[in-house]
Amino acid sequence: MPSMLSGFTMFYRSLAIVVVGLSSFASVPQASAEIYSRQVNGKELIVHTNAAPVVVHRVLPPFHGKHVTERQLKAGRLPPAARR
Repeated sequence: MPSMLSGFTMFYRSLAIVVVGLSSFASVPQASAEIYSRQVNGKELIVHTNAAPVVVHRVLPPFHGKHVTERQLKAGRLPPAARR
């Protein structure tokens, strides 16, 4: 039978992990990114200046057009769905 002390120890360890995790996430500087839309070949493209939102929208369903990075747009390396 586990003692009451081990339950408290487990609780405080879990609490410490959560606090350290949240504080480390909050201390990371947030990247500022801009977003704008552009029409290319009759398709609406949502252009991000940061690549992180584009990666997220490739995993989750994109809303309001195809999401690309500004670098892809300038280089002409658009995804196949945006070229049609």
